[in-house]
Amino acid sequence: MDNALHIIAIWMHILGIALFVGPQFFLAFAWVPASRGIADMPTRIQAMRTITRRFAYIGGAGLVLIVTAGLYLIFTWRDFYNQPGPEELGFTDIRYGVIFIIKMIVFAVVLLLVGLHTFWFGPRQMDLMEARARGDDISDADVRSIRIRSMFLSISGLLLVLAMIAMGAMLSTQSFSFQ
Repeated sequence: MDNALHIIAIWMHILGIALFVGPQFFLAFAWVPASRGIADMPTRIQAMRTITRRFAYIGGAGLVLIVTAGLYLIFTWRDFYNQPGPEELGFTDIRYGVIFIIKMIVFAVVLLLVGLHTFWFGPRQMDLMEARARGDDISDADVRSIRIRSMFLSISGLLLVLAMIAMGAMLSTQSFSFQ
């Protein structure tokens, strides 16, 4: 039964990562370039709002799966991998613990970047584009500034998530992580 739960937890963790990372690649490499071909600004903005809202639902579901499965995996790692108890082997005495702690720090930074992008810079960028489409006097510099910040947050978050995936691979390689 422990193996079955472990397999299910790993599957949920990987599915969560796919749901969180996949849409980021889609937005960056498919939607953004394609949306530039939509000449009608109100149509482009409405499509962007719809896509980013759905991204939030999918990415949010992915985060729930990542955290839920990750909690199970970290609370059961000693038993699953037949490691001694904490009184015999400290968590950071092996690479597994050190890598895990670094991964969680990076995860916290990713959540901060995602939060800033989702709740501040992304909506601000959409509002500026919408105001400009209505004919409001919005300078090119304002639009460019918010776009650069938004892209910085998105690219930084994606690169950090890719680094976290590499750390996950390290954690699952026992011959490396349990030294």
